[in-house]
Amino acid sequence: MRKKFAVFLFLLIGSIAFNSTVHALAAPDLKVSVSAGIDGKAKEGKGAPLKIIVENNGTAFSGDLVIDIPDSYRTGSGEAIPLDIGPGETKTISLVIPKMTDIGGMNGMSTTKTIYLYEGGWAKGKEIVHKGAQQLTTVLYDDESTFIVTFTDNPDRLSALKNSQILNTTNNQIISTSKMGEANIPEEAAGWGAADFIIIDEYPLADLSSKKQEALLGWVRLGGILVIGGSDNVKAEAGVFSDYLPLTLKDRTGANSEALNNWAGTKGFDGQIPSYMSELNAQALPLLEDAGNVIVAYSQAGKGRVVQTAFSVGDDPIAKMTGMPALWSTIFDATGYSVQLGQHNYDNPSDAIVYSVGDSNELFPSFKVSAPLLFGVIIFYMILIIPVLYFILKRKDKREYAWWIIPSIAILTSIGIFAYGAKDRIGRAQIQHSAILNVEQDGSLSGYYAESILSNKSGDFTFSAPLETTLSTSLSNKAFTSSKGVIHKQAVVERDAAGSKMHLRNVGYWNVASLYGETNIEKTGDFDIQLTITNKKLTGSVTNDFPFALTGVAIWSGAELIPIGDLGPGETAQVNETLKTPTLLPRKSMFNPFMSAPLANQDDLMKMRRDSVLSFSNDYMNNTSNPVVVGYTDTQIVPVELLKVKASVSALTLLVQPVEANVTITDAFTVEPEMMEMSMLSEDGQSQPDSQGFGNDEYYFNDPVYNQTWQLPKELSGKKMKWTSLELLKIQKQLYDVSILNVRSGQFEQSESGKLVKTEKISDYITPDGKIIVRIIFHDEKNGNQGLAPMLKLNGEVSK
Repeated sequence: MRKKFAVFLFLLIGSIAFNSTVHALAAPDLKVSVSAGIDGKAKEGKGAPLKIIVENNGTAFSGDLVIDIPDSYRTGSGEAIPLDIGPGETKTISLVIPKMTDIGGMNGMSTTKTIYLYEGGWAKGKEIVHKGAQQLTTVLYDDESTFIVTFTDNPDRLSALKNSQILNTTNNQIISTSKMGEANIPEEAAGWGAADFIIIDEYPLADLSSKKQEALLGWVRLGGILVIGGSDNVKAEAGVFSDYLPLTLKDRTGANSEALNNWAGTKGFDGQIPSYMSELNAQALPLLEDAGNVIVAYSQAGKGRVVQTAFSVGDDPIAKMTGMPALWSTIFDATGYSVQLGQHNYDNPSDAIVYSVGDSNELFPSFKVSAPLLFGVIIFYMILIIPVLYFILKRKDKREYAWWIIPSIAILTSIGIFAYGAKDRIGRAQIQHSAILNVEQDGSLSGYYAESILSNKSGDFTFSAPLETTLSTSLSNKAFTSSKGVIHKQAVVERDAAGSKMHLRNVGYWNVASLYGETNIEKTGDFDIQLTITNKKLTGSVTNDFPFALTGVAIWSGAELIPIGDLGPGETAQVNETLKTPTLLPRKSMFNPFMSAPLANQDDLMKMRRDSVLSFSNDYMNNTSNPVVVGYTDTQIVPVELLKVKASVSALTLLVQPVEANVTITDAFTVEPEMMEMSMLSEDGQSQPDSQGFGNDEYYFNDPVYNQTWQLPKELSGKKMKWTSLELLKIQKQLYDVSILNVRSGQFEQSESGKLVKTEKISDYITPDGKIIVRIIFHDEKNGNQGLAPMLKLNGEVSK
């Protein structure tokens, strides 16, 4: 009997061991390889295409591939891609990373794992080990690098691009799509995130798939610059861009080479340049004309531009002329790519919104019970407990019951007070949504949002958004400090053809979690602005052409808001104000970042939210400090939705639209410093001085030489001005020397005293686009300097 039992036990153990070995052998054996970027190159903080190849040398696998994607230092998510792969199969997955960021490398953890495989799915499946790539890798460039992507059948036709110079950039990366292959052209706008310019040289964009064409258009609308050279069939070749072309090309002709030489500041063009006669299309603006024929022009598309030339950019003889690099440089600078005046900082808006808007957006109203109600409950409690309860119990001779009745009533009363104050939090989740949207020239909207949820239960919460709206979440510090990688443990994004879903995981009871992202919304409406300034008198009208009501509509000029009022859909408000200056002023911050008032009530919370979106719009929205019209709405415009959970929503959206007024001046006037946009950059174009305090003209200068650029108000452009004097004020001669650029001679003229005053030929110091450039050279080149920046003032009158 014992011998039989021993044999049975031996066979049982052997069977278990054998089955375990077979099971171990019968498992997926996956190897992952990764390539990212445009032709293997990407830019820090910009979107990039990603290709993942998975090989399976084991049994079938069904589950999810999950990639941890940090968008910035504080936001990110895991992205889940369904994957079913059989034995011996190889699958290729193509997607777009919204922002390529090497957070692990920056924190000294280059081995941080970011690629995972979950058999059975990310929600409840089991992670399995895989071979090959464990993280996303690519050649990552900083934002000072310029990416120029060319669509041409022969890259040698655009060889002059290699020698072009672009202001305030460190190096140029020229990438040809002919080497990438059409299959690797991104199908999402974010895939072109690293590109600064895209050049189309007689290339049939119309032959690309509609998705790839729409991705290119989306990239332009986000701020990209597309340059299309002239050709016989340019409208047909342009595909989706045919309606955005600034020129209609007609018969062949020849352009005068001197027009190109003068515009590009070169002598490298000669003879007649083969070109086309052109007609400027509606809403387009010319950049260069030759004898009345427009040969370079652009049209606006969202935040970006479509630039078109009336000549082929790749045909001989122009493509081989020595002036072509200078012409490319001029096109790039003229289309607004160089560092814009009025930019206040270099922070990533997607990162900055987390603390500048998100911190106030995450403050929800606390429990609130009105004082009269609370006082009434206490009085009722005292009357009930003392005389009424005593009388009832004495009459029934049950006074000994008081020991449990009194505490029971106290507990029930406390629960009632708590439930009344917390009814909003108990009944449903609460959402606070704050957005800042630019109104673009074509009526589309673009910008950023923050959405915070105060949970009424613990567990997962799912949000959805269309393709044009990104989803990211704020992450705990351990997401970036752990070598194990935990981003997808906090949030997972799933994408399909309709859009994205974000799953916020393991949100605690009565906890706050937040989403952040960028959005682009098709034409919704705009402000119809008709304003005139005559000798400091501002008159005209502002009409709300949005389909929803607006509150707090105002003109932001300088550091103040000129109130207009509340406007319903289609309503118009008349404007009649007296200004202190002959033009509207470049806007400046109205908020002191070093001081904040204590919160007293719910109204203060809303004011804080309003102030935060207004401050964010000044620091991170629009390319310049132009005056703007702003207005608030409680309509949630950004299409982010919480799924399967009831929630109350408090929405706040700020709409921002640049404003220009028609200025009429009949008297002599002064252009004060606050009327102009001013920027300062080190001579190498890499850094700005550090401002010392709020509302202060004092700076700390780290570099020895700075170029200070003043931009005259746009309202004065195109007017025949007679300038009578130019003066630099507040020069600190003991710290630095100043000189001013003579545009005509190309030389800087230095001040020999503590003043710099010009009273003759003032126009020689003003560029055609209204800029005045001052050079500041510090005596101490090693230790840095703290001091006041020079101030510029001009006097003039309108020529008669």
